Amino acid sequence: MDKRKVIVNFSGGKDSTVAILEALKKYPKDEIILCYQDTGAEYLETESHVKKVAELFELPLVILRRHEDFWELAQRLNHFPTPQMRNCTLYLKVREVNKWIRANRQRLGSEIIIVSGIRGEESLHRSKLPEWGIHETTLKDGSFVAKAWLPCLHLKEKEVYDIIRSEGLPIHPCYEFSQRCNCWGCIFAPNHVVRDYARVHPDLYEKACLIEDEIKHKWKEGFGFNDLMKQGRLF
Repeated sequence: MDKRKVIVNFSGGKDSTVAILEALKKYPKDEIILCYQDTGAEYLETESHVKKVAELFELPLVILRRHEDFWELAQRLNHFPTPQMRNCTLYLKVREVNKWIRANRQRLGSEIIIVSGIRGEESLHRSKLPEWGIHETTLKDGSFVAKAWLPCLHLKEKEVYDIIRSEGLPIHPCYEFSQRCNCWGCIFAPNHVVRDYARVHPDLYEKACLIEDEIKHKWKEGFGFNDLMKQGRLF
């Protein structure tokens, strides 16, 4: 059994890219695993970018997908995520990672470090998070210890971009039109960003509108996917 594994949650975004670099500075390369959670609503370019970065670093990549994706989850719950109920993160990311860790404890070893690219600059809540903590998959008897590490917590956005440029690393193409790398229809994404992506991928937009009509719950509070057309001509 390996003594330790370091699992980097890799979304394909700039912050988690720097988190990989920080993990490589601190831990042996053969202890590091990249983990990408596919919600089924990611930018279409994300998975290929994630694989490209994993190959560049020569690190193993685990891709997790829940049995139901973002859209199927919305249909089952009859609502989209909200700022108060971020079901997308809970069901499609956090629980999937935890399930995978618990199922692979014997292979992972007695200690793991779970690394995320969260930055305190992003929100007041995140600014108050500790850089190190105990992860919820830790066993009470001490036979399996999981620690959570946020190496980018105190970095500014400019510092993140500077690090990526200095290392000559590729950056997700979504940063050409968006400040964040998230789901293409994320509730926190500016409307114009979602509209611009929908213009390029009308099939994705049509699916979102149909599901919104079906569940009778708007994408954002008082504003739906269907309203993007009214706010600005989509096509």
